Amino acid sequence: MRTHGVDVAVTRLRLALGLVAAAAAVVAAMPHALSSGSTSGVVIVGDVVPWLANLVAWQVRATRSSRSTEGLWALPSDLFRVAIATGAVLVVAARLALLALPQVGTRPTALVATTAEDLIYGLGIVALGALAAFALARTMLRSALRYQPSPTAARDISLRTRFVLIATGASFATAGVLLDVLVDFERTPDSALIGYGLVAGALVAFATVIGWLLGDDAVGGVSAITHRLRDVASADPAADTPALLGADEIADLAAAAIGLERRLRRDAIRAAAGAERERIARELHDGVAKSISILALEAATVSQSVSTEVRPGLSRIERIARLLSEELRAIVTDVRSHEDARPFAEALRDLVDRHPIADLSLKGDLERIGMLARFETLRILDEALTNALKHAAAQHVHARVVVAVDRVDVEVEDDGVGVPKVEWDGLAQGGRYGLVGIRERAGLLRGNVSLDRGPLGGTLLRVEFPLARP
Repeated sequence: MRTHGVDVAVTRLRLALGLVAAAAAVVAAMPHALSSGSTSGVVIVGDVVPWLANLVAWQVRATRSSRSTEGLWALPSDLFRVAIATGAVLVVAARLALLALPQVGTRPTALVATTAEDLIYGLGIVALGALAAFALARTMLRSALRYQPSPTAARDISLRTRFVLIATGASFATAGVLLDVLVDFERTPDSALIGYGLVAGALVAFATVIGWLLGDDAVGGVSAITHRLRDVASADPAADTPALLGADEIADLAAAAIGLERRLRRDAIRAAAGAERERIARELHDGVAKSISILALEAATVSQSVSTEVRPGLSRIERIARLLSEELRAIVTDVRSHEDARPFAEALRDLVDRHPIADLSLKGDLERIGMLARFETLRILDEALTNALKHAAAQHVHARVVVAVDRVDVEVEDDGVGVPKVEWDGLAQGGRYGLVGIRERAGLLRGNVSLDRGPLGGTLLRVEFPLARP
């Protein structure tokens, strides 16, 4: 979404581009305007025309690019390319056009040397002006676009290219000025003109090589640091971070640094969370779990010295206390774990795979099941599968876990001999502690248990409990 700040930045950029074009035109025409010799107005017009064309091209490009965020991100590099292409072509065309004009009293060699001097100076100003437009657009637009997503296709001209063009443009302009100031082309012998041309060419070549080497060194160093930061951060990758203020090697480095910072913050948060889990686990283990174990022992001890009418109740209290103690130990173990638990579906499959005659079907998002419910579900399934194997004489057992909108359904069905109608209150006296345990675990989850004859002729055990943690 475009903001008022972006529109203001585009307007200011257009004005700034006008100033850059005017300044470049003045600098391009200044050597001829200040020349002590006679300089026709046509020559000065030839110096100014490329920058008038660049100004028009820049304004057209800015208007087109302002229609989208992607266009504004690409605008700095587009302005640079337009200036290089338009400016260079028109500088060369202007000099060739001037060569076609009648030249009275000018030696051909001097005319070629003068044209070459004008060309290298004009091209140097084009390169520097193009870089100025690029830098202005980045500075004025990217701060306004920092909250807009940067498209991956919008890449700025590379650091290496910038170094080379700065060095080459500066050397072109310097060589042109020096030749114009130090050399009188009409009076200098041809051999000397050739020598001056070779020196100017060597200066440009030397500056270009230096610019390339410096750019290559800078890019290599920045890229090495970027890759190292990404390697360090890749152990825990996050979403890619957009380059908010650029789309070049420096922006890549900034993005890698932001990614590393985020990873370090996540690690610090995880470490703090791990320490807190350890503290909670110690409190549960040293406090609640031990108290429940003592309660179980006390219930077992008291049951030896009370009447037979009271003993079943105490035995039930003892079983529940031992069950709670076991569950607390499992919870403590899970809380102490610093790594994310494996998917619940994987834990369920591993459990069922331990029973050779059983298979499993799953439905719904099992990760919505809470930690305590997962533990109890695994214990219920294990006990039900074990009962089918030991008591039902079943050839096949099918288990199902279904996560609905607000509840979890656990079913275990076998093709065995089946069971008669169950009297739940008399299960303990009959030694059916497995079913008692399943019912008590379902009760801890505020669930219900039913035991019927299934479609396969055997037993169908169904446990249903609400999805919310009790």
